[in-house]
Amino acid sequence: MKSKPVSMVPAGKRPPVKGSARYKKIIQAMKLWIKAKNIREAHFLLVVSVTLTATLALHGYLGNYVYVVLLDDKEVGMVADAQEVEGFVTDLTNRCGVLYGMRIDPGTKVALVKEFRTGEKPQSESVQTAIRQQMKLVTSAYMIKVDGEPLVSVHSKSDLDEIIKSLKVAYSSNNDSVKLLDAFIVEDLELEPATVNPESIFAADEVVAMLVEDSNEKIFQATSLPDSSGRGSLDSRQSHGYFNSASLVHSISEQELIDHSLAVESNAISIKTIEEVVVTEDIPFLTEIIYDEEMWTVEKEVDPSGKDGKKEIVYHITRTNGVEVDRVRVSERVIDEPVTQIERHGTASVPSFGSGQFIWPVEGGGEITPGRGFSSWHTGIDIHADPGTNILASDSGIVWFSGRGGSQGNYIIIYHGSYWSLYLHNKANLVSEGNRVEQGEVIGRVGSTGRSTGPHLHFEIRLDDGTGEWHGYYQHKPIDPLRFFNP
Repeated sequence: MKSKPVSMVPAGKRPPVKGSARYKKIIQAMKLWIKAKNIREAHFLLVVSVTLTATLALHGYLGNYVYVVLLDDKEVGMVADAQEVEGFVTDLTNRCGVLYGMRIDPGTKVALVKEFRTGEKPQSESVQTAIRQQMKLVTSAYMIKVDGEPLVSVHSKSDLDEIIKSLKVAYSSNNDSVKLLDAFIVEDLELEPATVNPESIFAADEVVAMLVEDSNEKIFQATSLPDSSGRGSLDSRQSHGYFNSASLVHSISEQELIDHSLAVESNAISIKTIEEVVVTEDIPFLTEIIYDEEMWTVEKEVDPSGKDGKKEIVYHITRTNGVEVDRVRVSERVIDEPVTQIERHGTASVPSFGSGQFIWPVEGGGEITPGRGFSSWHTGIDIHADPGTNILASDSGIVWFSGRGGSQGNYIIIYHGSYWSLYLHNKANLVSEGNRVEQGEVIGRVGSTGRSTGPHLHFEIRLDDGTGEWHGYYQHKPIDPLRFFNP
């Protein structure tokens, strides 16, 4: 820091100027000389007049000396009194120091050069205005460096410790089931003294916000408004009575501050944390299939006692700035063993229960939708009926399938031995796989599920291919159901 706010630049010797006492001595000496030389009084008055004129001329000559004010070697005006500038700069920096709560010094070189300027008048007011508007302010601070690169300036050495502590807290889980094992800075951090613009100094919580919240707009707002310590932009401080709109000194601009925030973001500090997490996970139960030759192939029995187990797993999770980058399983402990589920699948061939004669599958009749009879592209008939109308088993048999398909909606397949019958788009299925049904038994309700344009039953009859099993929708050949109903 500078010991004096204003420096004086030598500009040659200035003729000595004495006060009125000296002029009196000169005149008295001249009188004695005149008396000694016996010069008449009229001549004496002439000599005195000439002497006074010369003296006044000399005084006017010396009055044309002024102090040229330079800001960083650029002339901004002239003043008659050097102390005026020194006092103004000192007062201005002292006021700013009170405002910022820290020592403030001029960051601009203010110099005074004594020069002879004829016909020019001092410009004290304009010089003060120029100093207020152009003079930069600096203060002592500490610069945080990350891997040798400047990051941000702070007030004191303790701010760095507070920033590191806050970052570790910010990137650590607040879950009670998580134990923090370690937290450290990845980069090499160092702190060194610096001289900076006071507006570029950030509080510890502001630096943490820049690194964690990643919001430049919030940072600018936080540093623009005065906080409890009185920091903030000079614009916001005008209301404190230190400055008015015409007395602003140079301060960091909004864009400079945003650019600085971006620089902080691009040089972000990386906090690596290692956490111990204990979680409980399911152990899926196994399924054991037992084949039973006394059950039909369409039949299946499931023991509902199958149950997932539980295990406790300890993980060590590594995070960088809160983002998981690695997970290591440290230990595992079984809490509950899983219970195996038993399924019995039949292997016996399904006997033929069908008579080979089919009845109308919709209770109360119903009409075939025009254009939706049996054809090469439509493998069954669509029987229009009110929603909820009973669907009947067209012949006795075994329910091979009862479930849902994408385009079929809820549907049922019944095995009759030489034939298969299909019932699609049901509102509800009332039978299950493996059930034996009798001809005319209610097996479902008419609906409009799946790919359907309205309530109806899509009914099909297919010839068995000799396998007695259903493996695919197009495995067995479809036939026109109406051949069984027309005389």
